Amino acid sequence: MRNQVDNKSKFITKIQDEIVKIKQEPERRRGFMKFELDLMDARREEREESRQKLVKFLTSQKTAPSEIVAALVNVYQMTEKAAQEYVAEYMKVRK
Repeated sequence: MRNQVDNKSKFITKIQDEIVKIKQEPERRRGFMKFELDLMDARREEREESRQKLVKFLTSQKTAPSEIVAALVNVYQMTEKAAQEYVAEYMKVRK
């Protein structure tokens, strides 16, 4: 039963029915979509704030820019180019 949906389960049926209702009601659907977009925005803002804190901390510790780039690549799975641009922008704004 692991990794399989029990379509006879009352709980699953109730959830599936609710999903159908939401899809059929444009106002509720918009509400859920807006909620999802708000969550995505919040996550994006948190990631950005977290990146800034990491770069600020590593800079305060006199960490070499190349090591900061490596940290961004490892921690945030950024491309090396994106991390380099991020660090360069941070250094430019900081001056």
